[in-house]
Amino acid sequence: MLSYQNMTEKQQKLFDMVEDASQLLDLCKKQIGNADAKAVAEAIKVNTTMTELKLGGNLIADVGARAIAEAVRANCTLTVVDLAENRIGDAGARAFAETLKVNNTLTKLDLNENQIGDAGAQAIAEALKVNKTLTVLYLWHNQIGAAGAQAIADALKVNTTLTELYLYKNPIGDDGAQAIAEALEVNTTLTKLYLWENQITCTGAQALAEALKANTTLTELTLGENQIGDAGARAIAEALKVNETLTMLYLNNNFLTTDGIAAFRQTGNAICDLDLDDQRAPSNDELAQIFARTSAAITRATTLEAENQKVRFELAAKDQGLAAKDLELKSALDRIDVLKRNQPGVGSAANFDGPIPRVSLATLVTATNNFAAKYLLGEGAFGRVYGASVSGSRVAIKKLSAESKQGSAEFKSELHSLAKFRHPNVVAILSYAEDGDERCLVYEFMPNGSVRDRLNRKNNTPPLTWSQRHRIAADVARGMHYIQGAFSDKPLFHFDLKTDNVLLNAHFNAKVSDFGLFRAQHLDEKSYIFTQLVQGAVPQLVQGAAPYMCPEFFEEGRMTNKTAVYAFGMILLELLTAEKPGTRLKSKARIAVTNQAIAGMLDSTLNPTEADHQSVSEIVTLALECLADESDERPSFGSILTLLDS
Repeated sequence: MLSYQNMTEKQQKLFDMVEDASQLLDLCKKQIGNADAKAVAEAIKVNTTMTELKLGGNLIADVGARAIAEAVRANCTLTVVDLAENRIGDAGARAFAETLKVNNTLTKLDLNENQIGDAGAQAIAEALKVNKTLTVLYLWHNQIGAAGAQAIADALKVNTTLTELYLYKNPIGDDGAQAIAEALEVNTTLTKLYLWENQITCTGAQALAEALKANTTLTELTLGENQIGDAGARAIAEALKVNETLTMLYLNNNFLTTDGIAAFRQTGNAICDLDLDDQRAPSNDELAQIFARTSAAITRATTLEAENQKVRFELAAKDQGLAAKDLELKSALDRIDVLKRNQPGVGSAANFDGPIPRVSLATLVTATNNFAAKYLLGEGAFGRVYGASVSGSRVAIKKLSAESKQGSAEFKSELHSLAKFRHPNVVAILSYAEDGDERCLVYEFMPNGSVRDRLNRKNNTPPLTWSQRHRIAADVARGMHYIQGAFSDKPLFHFDLKTDNVLLNAHFNAKVSDFGLFRAQHLDEKSYIFTQLVQGAVPQLVQGAAPYMCPEFFEEGRMTNKTAVYAFGMILLELLTAEKPGTRLKSKARIAVTNQAIAGMLDSTLNPTEADHQSVSEIVTLALECLADESDERPSFGSILTLLDS
């Protein structure tokens, strides 16, 4: 506590001004530092008439911010505190977060242009979950990334008082935008959201568009000075056809062409004031800068994570971090691909030459409490899968069954091959454990489970939207296109492709999992001779995948690169109908097409827009082409991907 007698003359003057203040007191740009802020804080504690205090444009850092936060905690009259353009970091933000948890008078907090970062944003987000009075929060230009945006999004799902949120000039990117979009689907109080200059591309814009279809309170949304192209513009334009509350939308200074702008002109939305000015076409240099910025952000995130973790997987920790970084880079390339649609597909087996790291079995035993039943996620042909946390990271641990076990040399040979097998739409193997006959594989964790579980609405999960289902189909096709071309010298097959083995990450991006890979030694006109099975035996795979197997396999035991295309066709019908796979579903689809009654076969939870009906019809047709009895009549995954991405 700083006594009045120990204050400097300047500090005593500040104390007197604050103590005697009534209503508004403006102390902006007064060269107030940490020591001066302590004097201001002491006066705040005793003032009972001031309602608004402006301290913007000063020199206040964490020490001064903590003192003011503690004083505001004790004050019963302040409703507005402005600390914009100071030097406050995450420690000062955490102090204000603690104040927000108990203060019941503050309605507006301005922390613009400070340095609170993700840690500070996360602390404030936790406070927003319990605060009942704050309505306006300024956090722009604060070095907040995707992690901070994710925390704020989580808070928006439960907060019932915040009406205005200003996050512009923070590098939240598409991951942050997707998280906020998910929150907007359930939030019922936010009316103004400012997200300009946030490094958002079409991926983030498409997620926000889906949110606008469900949100009923947002009136102002700014997305200017981002990197949104025509695909994002079209998605938002479609959303405006059903959204009835948005009155202001800024998309100025993005990458829209005349086609993207025309999409808005055709919506007929009369209530929304649009700003589409100053669009620009991205040059190759701009695209390179976007990629470099994304790569740098991923590198920073990986470095921070490494510094904060206290316990790690021995040698696996380093390789796991590198694998995660590579996957994020591939995901970034996918997002940039919206602007460079004709770029070659990401991912090449030759880019992954490092071995899959080995961890001790004891580490996995500890993480799962000796593979206790409460950690069990599921059981398949190759063994049981457990969910666990290791060094703060969620992973899926597959304990291989006795039927799938092989000799140590053969097992390690297969791991050597799998080490090169990486793609954003294929679930990654992060590490493995081997102790005698006991073997485990550690995979990245997929929090939204399998597509089959989502179609079944297991645990009362909300139904998948048509946009999500379409994206899942494209993701699976992209993953399978990679699988079939991963190794140029030896064709590979996914022998167990089904909706149970298509998993969804936090943003509902789909990844192919549980691949029973076969390497063909030679082939003739009728069959392959299979010489090496990576995980399990043929009978085990056939037993679980029968509804997905093509006629030539059952009749001749023959596999081609069109075998999985048949299974993919069945998956498309499941996405359309949510029904179980099999010949009955295939017949039902054919009858619906013949009778021009496709709408009658769709999942009852789907509510496709008029524009979506054309897409639905095209995918039904594609599904039946994939399910052709003759393999030569089925399309390749390359042509499937071209259709789904168009």
